[in-house]
Amino acid sequence: MLFGLVGTQRKFKTDVAFTSECGLVRRENQDHLVADPKTLVFCVADGMGGGEAGGEASAAVCRNVDSVLHERASFADRVRLVDDAIHRADGEIRAVSAAAGYRQMGSTVAVLVSDGKRIAAVGNVGDSRVYRLRDGKLRQLTRDHTLTAEILSHRLPQGAKPLADVRALALSHILTRAVGVGQERLKVDWRKIDVEEGDVMLLCSDGVHGAVAPSRLAAAVAAGGGATEILGRICSLVVASGAKDNYSAVVVKIGGRR
Repeated sequence: MLFGLVGTQRKFKTDVAFTSECGLVRRENQDHLVADPKTLVFCVADGMGGGEAGGEASAAVCRNVDSVLHERASFADRVRLVDDAIHRADGEIRAVSAAAGYRQMGSTVAVLVSDGKRIAAVGNVGDSRVYRLRDGKLRQLTRDHTLTAEILSHRLPQGAKPLADVRALALSHILTRAVGVGQERLKVDWRKIDVEEGDVMLLCSDGVHGAVAPSRLAAAVAAGGGATEILGRICSLVVASGAKDNYSAVVVKIGGRR
């Protein structure tokens, strides 16, 4: 099921479409999302498929993010509030996990916060991603917290063989960081980006980017149309691939001025 929304109270028009689906193989959808064109906060969370109560973990992330959305908050305050919400979810998940005796209960998160004008902030934990299409090129704005990404960024364990290890781990999706998991204090990786009219932002779980080749995903986003049309093409590609995982996506198209 696809949903389309348009927010018009900012300097730029914002065309938004989003979906979260179980896929064709899994019995439970452990993804959740937030898409609010009024506050311009968007979030995708993917419960860890190999852990216990993954759906509950991703729901906690999105519930906490949704609870802090206020239209009157400044851009800087919204970023801070969302970061606080993710950390609060981290604490809640850990508490539930400890009480239930779970070994791994966690979630990824990818988030976009926009000022509605020229800047935005993207943040992530795990392998849910934020992309930006500009001038026909789709660029990943977040860095995955996975073993493969660590190897590709040259932070190799002693004695590791980069090429062989990357080939072996190319499909592993072994997370090195997740909300609710790990002994160290959670760190959300944030970066500020510029926004231009015509940009298309895509937030998605690995059920999307792991199922669709980068070139085909880029072509689907770049083919034009409104946010709902773009999202429809992406979902068609995921389904055509077999949709073996849950998949969630939020498309944010930056339109004309108000």
